[in-house]
Formats: sequence, structure tokens, C-alpha cells
Amino acid sequence: MKKILIYLFLTLPFVTVGCTNWEDFSLVHSPDIEQGNIVTPEMVTLLEPGMSKRQVRFALGSPMLNDVFHEQRWDYLLSIKRRNEPLEIKQFSVYFDGDQLARYTGDIEPATSVETEQEKKELLVSVPDYEGDLGYLDRFWRFLGFGKNSKP
Repeated sequence: MKKILIYLFLTLPFVTVGCTNWEDFSLVHSPDIEQGNIVTPEMVTLLEPGMSKRQVRFALGSPMLNDVFHEQRWDYLLSIKRRNEPLEIKQFSVYFDGDQLARYTGDIEPATSVETEQEKKELLVSVPDYEGDLGYLDRFWRFLGFGKNSKP
């Protein structure tokens, strides 16, 4: 009986590991890698035709690619590499006519409902003071006569 239990406990880890995917079972940490410009739908909502290049740069940030051959186009690229997933690339381009925004295209659509600054409400929370039991250090501190309600 002991030999069967020993055999079972020795082979059980190998059997269970054989049923897993080694990529998910890695003991090495591989963080998510994001490179490029993060452009959110809320940022795209701020864009309006006729905006100057300076206003677009303020709304979206500096472009990732500023091509010398296409000076009227700014490209914002974002590549995301997550563990055990293929590389994801999001592209967003802004086109200008002179110094004015003409149009934009890309993988990111404008947000449908964006709260304006006036619609945001401030949330206030009042937290009562803690009046529970004292901890070890507080009791010791008061025992020595340094805390509130200390004994003379």
C-alpha cells in the first residue's frame, strides 16, 4: 500500500503538468509592453475640423511619426504585447490642410458619451474617527504615560 501511495505522489505532478500549456505555466514574469502613443476615444472626441496643429498636439500629444514626405499627416501608433498573445497594433492618423485639421482616420473611434467638466460632480465622503480597541503599541505608549488619557 505504501508503494502505491509513493508512486501516486511521485507521478501526480508530472501528470498534472502534462495537461497544462507550458506558455501559461511559465515561472518567468513577462510584463505587458506598450510602446507608442496612447490615444483614447475621449481624446478623439476633442478633435474638430478646423483645429490648428498646436491644438491637435495639445489634445493628442506629439505624434509618433512625423514623416518628411507627408508633412500634412501625423501618425499615432500604439503596439501592445501581452503575455501569450499576438502583437496588437493600433494606428491613428490626423490629416491637415495647411495648418488646419481636415480629417482623421484610424482604429480608434470617438467616444459616444463624454462627460463635460460641468457635468462632473464632486464626491465627498466623511469618515468617522476610529474609536475601537487600541493596538499593542498604543497601549504600551499609554502605559508609559505618553499617549492620550495616560495615567499619572
